[in-house]
Amino acid sequence: RELVTATLLAVIADKTGYPVEMLELDMALDTDLGIDSIKRVEILSALQEKLPELPAVRPEDLGVLQTLGQIIEHLCKTENQPTSKLVTEPPQVGMVDRQQVATVLLDVIADKTGYPVEMLELDMALDTDLGIDSIKRVEILSALQQQLPGTPAIKPEHLGTLQTVGQIVDFLASISGTEEQKIPDSDSEISAAKGIRREVLRPVILPQKRGAKEFRFAAGAEVWITTDGSALADSICDRLTARQLVPRKISLNDIDSIAIPDNLAGLIVLAPLAGSDDLFLRNSFRLLQLVEPALHRSTRLGGAFFATVSRMDGYFGLGSGTINDPLSGGLAGLSKTAALEWPAIHCKAFDLAMGMEILPTATSLVDEIFSVGTIEVGISTQGLHSLELVAEPLENTTGTVPIVAGDLVVISGGARGVTAAVAVAISAATQATLLLLGRTEVPISEPSWLSGLEEEGAIKKALIAQSEVPLKPRDVANQYQQLMAAREISSTLERILNAGGTAIYRSVDLRDQSALNSVVAELRGKYGAVKGIIHGAGVLADKLIKEKTLEQFEQVYSTKVDGLRALIAAAGDDDIKFMALFSSSTGRFGRIGQVDYAVANEVLNKIADQQAEIRPDCRVLALNWGPWDGGMVTPALKQVFAQEGIEVIDLQAGADYLLDELTTAPGGAVELVISGGDGEDEVAVSEPSETYQNICVSKAFDLDLDIDQFPFLQSHVIDGKAVLPLAVIIEWLAHGAIHNNPGLKFQGFNDLRVLKGVIVEPQQTVTLQVMTGKAIKGDGVHVVPVELSGFDKQGRVVAHARARIVLASRLPERKPALAALELPEYPHSSDEIYRSDRLFHGTDFHGIREVTGASNAGISALVNRSPLPGKWIKQPLRNSWLADPLILDSSFQMLILWSFEQYQAGSLPVFTGRYRQYQAQFPKTGVEIRVQLTKQNNNRAVANIDFVDPIDGQLVARIENYECVIDASLNATFQRNKLIGVA
Repeated sequence: RELVTATLLAVIADKTGYPVEMLELDMALDTDLGIDSIKRVEILSALQEKLPELPAVRPEDLGVLQTLGQIIEHLCKTENQPTSKLVTEPPQVGMVDRQQVATVLLDVIADKTGYPVEMLELDMALDTDLGIDSIKRVEILSALQQQLPGTPAIKPEHLGTLQTVGQIVDFLASISGTEEQKIPDSDSEISAAKGIRREVLRPVILPQKRGAKEFRFAAGAEVWITTDGSALADSICDRLTARQLVPRKISLNDIDSIAIPDNLAGLIVLAPLAGSDDLFLRNSFRLLQLVEPALHRSTRLGGAFFATVSRMDGYFGLGSGTINDPLSGGLAGLSKTAALEWPAIHCKAFDLAMGMEILPTATSLVDEIFSVGTIEVGISTQGLHSLELVAEPLENTTGTVPIVAGDLVVISGGARGVTAAVAVAISAATQATLLLLGRTEVPISEPSWLSGLEEEGAIKKALIAQSEVPLKPRDVANQYQQLMAAREISSTLERILNAGGTAIYRSVDLRDQSALNSVVAELRGKYGAVKGIIHGAGVLADKLIKEKTLEQFEQVYSTKVDGLRALIAAAGDDDIKFMALFSSSTGRFGRIGQVDYAVANEVLNKIADQQAEIRPDCRVLALNWGPWDGGMVTPALKQVFAQEGIEVIDLQAGADYLLDELTTAPGGAVELVISGGDGEDEVAVSEPSETYQNICVSKAFDLDLDIDQFPFLQSHVIDGKAVLPLAVIIEWLAHGAIHNNPGLKFQGFNDLRVLKGVIVEPQQTVTLQVMTGKAIKGDGVHVVPVELSGFDKQGRVVAHARARIVLASRLPERKPALAALELPEYPHSSDEIYRSDRLFHGTDFHGIREVTGASNAGISALVNRSPLPGKWIKQPLRNSWLADPLILDSSFQMLILWSFEQYQAGSLPVFTGRYRQYQAQFPKTGVEIRVQLTKQNNNRAVANIDFVDPIDGQLVARIENYECVIDASLNATFQRNKLIGVA
């Protein structure tokens, strides 16, 4: 039963886009999950492919099997099985024995950490007992999956609950083998991107009327608002009461004693009017942890939300006025990370300008909480604002860093990791005096028995052998880390010296203001005033919000924020020429498991904005770096980023870029997002696997879909209701990607998944939105995650389709067309195609001119090109098509004709692996479509489809791995192809 449950939930998550943790066994397929009959067939077909010994769920069963639990009980009944094997012994479809997993995992840990296998036990915790941090964990799990390819991927959301070696073994052994994992070769070398992509963060106006769909939360649910010392909280309460919610003001001072109601549906954290402090941010994090279970309960009863409200300038610190409370900027890090970890909870981050009228501000804020749209919304006297990243190349550089030889530059974290590469580059360019600050003690000479040892395993074995007392694994790990840190510091000091600079290393805790002041004063007395500051120090403690301890949050946060304050204070009134703060893309976008890092880096960004205002003659930068090829990014972690399509920044390229950025004049953009892969010397990056989901964070456009404005819908009716064609969805997803990446051409798409059909009834308007994510660059193309989403009856966001649109500066190189299959004549005349009961398509979609052949192996036909968009849509988005919806839809129609011939059942598309288009427009005379089946059964078929110019035989476009679901229940619904209620 456990196997069936885990597999069913995994299949539903894959086919619908819902996170597994959101699914519960008492959920009904239709009312709770919105799974229609077609999607149900697709899910059950996939389930039976993964567990072939399960009995078939027959159409007559579906009327009584309404919930996930009922389906599982039905499948696991003994009388349903040909034998009792399923009940007593789960089928070993690629399953991995627990003992095998345990043996391999212990061997991998021993290999990657250097601990002897006999020292390891299954109940040891990865962090507290073995000293294995999140980076090393990635390396171990990557190696494990290389050796046991049947095991499932351990994703970030699992790491909070998998704390011991034994828990990982149980996880892998319990659900492994249900699908093939795509693991890159750990021995293959993934090059770092030599180019740099530079993006500037800008505020943009949000129009007052955006047609945003509203959420609806359960009437009578409780909502908490933290008191902020102003009348704003009272006004927000009034606005919430008007929406039939029960607001309650709370104080963060009562966090240890407050009782959490079961019906808590919302939390609004207001930054104090008098200004935020570190304790406020820590308590906000603690409060979020406390209310999470209640919020998730409420998502199943109507919905839940979490909102934060900072008080900077109404533009998230990017306006032209004074920044009031930069520390409150860290609240956005809470919201953005919560949105990633808890997709079922509606999250928002607001920023308010000072001096706003209370009632309009409260109204705008509550209205936005209840609206779908961008997470970050600024509210000022000028209206509402969001944020966008704009790619801007570096210009107007002077070629000279504003310091001279001998000038004192203070660099935190500068003796190790990526900051060390920057220190060496600055030394080579300026011959400055660099004060490098770190936590590691000043390197001392190593004992002779370590001489010549370089491998981690050999060093750890030597440490164990030479110890006078028995060592625990954690003790060995600490000694090894200290040793390697000392070696790296020594190497950095030598490299700086060889580059022509002067390097002084001091071990100091940045958070100790007195100790830091003493060190800086000593060097200032010898080398003069501080002329530059680079703050690169940082630590990670990756865990999910609900698993992270306050101590971990404190360590990560204080290293960044307290450390920066101390550096600025230690420099005093010195005439600082540049200040470069090493923030992270985690601060800009959030990241699962890194809420503390997101909060800290957002604070760093906003302090930088404030410092730029305070120091007009200083070049201030907050660099939200993507991953570098060094430091915490190990080869195994590079493999993970490669899977995600993220290019790491080459160490030298990143250091050179920063030098160039420092040569620009003060007053330039402060908050920058810097990533790899935008230079001329690009490298190929493997496309992300289907299981990787990018987060779509930027809205391209809204659509209010109705039959009057989109009359083509009358020609695409199933079961008496208009259904948005997949071919048109493709067009709009492509348009959304180009809308947010202007100047690029549409090449095609990858991994298009239909999650939930869009149904439009007469006199109904369906609000849709096309969302896009950050373009991933590689191999000369931009791969843009896109999503078409709408709203359910409760106002919650529902994803209808997802894909990755492929854009580039030019069309792809044309490939040769596949040879046409030798097919027997199709047994029905062309006149019968649209007069039969097989196709439901109306006049607008009568694209097939002639079916030229068909068999079990495939089908071919001649089809017409689409009319101009204005013939189908009263106010089209474009005057021409990016693809050709009639031609694409005709290929889907051909699969329906094929499935009727082979299985006497209709079919509908559910997934397409890859589409590439080799010319901008399809031929005016139409194309020949050649469909070749690669897999088929009575529930599902997979095909490759070529679109060929019939005149010259050139390949116009190609679809690979088109998948359709086949079901006889479609036959009757296809016949009901007239809109109900329309004459």
